[in-house]
Amino acid sequence: MPYLNIRTNQTVADQSALLKAASKTVSQASGKPESYVMVTVDHQADMLFAGTDAPTAILDYRALGLPADRRAFSDALCSMINQQLGIDGGRIYISMTDSERQNWGWNHSTF
Repeated sequence: MPYLNIRTNQTVADQSALLKAASKTVSQASGKPESYVMVTVDHQADMLFAGTDAPTAILDYRALGLPADRRAFSDALCSMINQQLGIDGGRIYISMTDSERQNWGWNHSTF
């Protein structure tokens, strides 16, 4: 049920490595089993942040319940993006959405 979409203006040379690193990071930082984690990557997007097209990213995280320590969660995601893509944490936004169970569909039903 945790979902992370990574959108960046950078070219991601090894998408598989980024997806695997992101999936593992989300699982560990959220405390949710990796078997429930979904990650997508949208790269080479037309993006500006602070008026410049320098390397940047926005992460959209949605789940049934957010981690109690959101600062630690943000740190884990920013660190992973920095390691994988070289983007400084000051150029990363993270949107975190706590979804209601009845609004999250899976396997022909909802949670």
